[in-house]
Amino acid sequence: MKRFGIILLIMITLVVQAPIAAYGENNTAEGRYQLHKEHSIRLRKEILELRNRLSEKKAEKIPVLMYHHILEQEDIDRYNWSNNGSVISVEAFEEQMDYLYENEYYTATLDELQSFLEGEITLPEKTVVITFDDGYLSNALYAYPIMQKYNFRGTIFMLGYRVDGVQVPFDPSDTQSLSIYEAYKYEDVFDYESHTYELHDVNDKGEKLLISSEEEIILQDLIKSKELVDAKYFAYPYGKYNENTIQYLKQTGYDMAFTIEAGYVTRESDKYDLPRFAISPHSPLSKFKRIVNGIENI
Repeated sequence: MKRFGIILLIMITLVVQAPIAAYGENNTAEGRYQLHKEHSIRLRKEILELRNRLSEKKAEKIPVLMYHHILEQEDIDRYNWSNNGSVISVEAFEEQMDYLYENEYYTATLDELQSFLEGEITLPEKTVVITFDDGYLSNALYAYPIMQKYNFRGTIFMLGYRVDGVQVPFDPSDTQSLSIYEAYKYEDVFDYESHTYELHDVNDKGEKLLISSEEEIILQDLIKSKELVDAKYFAYPYGKYNENTIQYLKQTGYDMAFTIEAGYVTRESDKYDLPRFAISPHSPLSKFKRIVNGIENI
């Protein structure tokens, strides 16, 4: 771990210095942003190449982890969140991230996962993908600094109508969303993808809106959500979909979609039926270890 940390620090230093040296050629705000973006992509590729060299084996199956809301344990107890299976404590989350770091796991982006599925790249054996559903402000408040500390990457599937507005203050007694207009502050850790704009709900008959709504409504929603966050990837609300849903996703330009069914992603996985492991407050660290080590029974 120490050897890898030293090499990684050297690489980061060299790549960060490069865009600074280039500012003289393009010293506008937009130009500086583009330079940093290009160098970040290059750094990412160099880190992956290094990790593949250090890994004795290559990944054959990859766990995609699914989180939702995160709160400090004292707030979970104080505001009666204990019975909500989608709220995990900051303390448990940090323990899980500590385990990934100490055991040298690589946190792949969804772009990298897609490239893996298409046979374009290899990933080290110890690879995980970290995702969050709905776009809670707590992801930025609590998950971000922990993941940033370890240079981890993750994806937040944003629920459009909730994030399309001004940022409201954090209040642990209720839920708030991360405004998409503030989300740029966390882009060194998070990518943002689609969880529909406003079809994460049911109708009067209890039917899922993404399935039961008229085609035109679904297509308009998918397009609106895609444009809001510049999305390429999708997470099904409630994990539910049908063949029409997949056709609509393809028609509107989405490249992959994720369910809530437990399982590992392999090169043979259907890109519109990708499994994820839900990490709940009832998931002990022992189960988390089994999941990321590829030995959890499905």
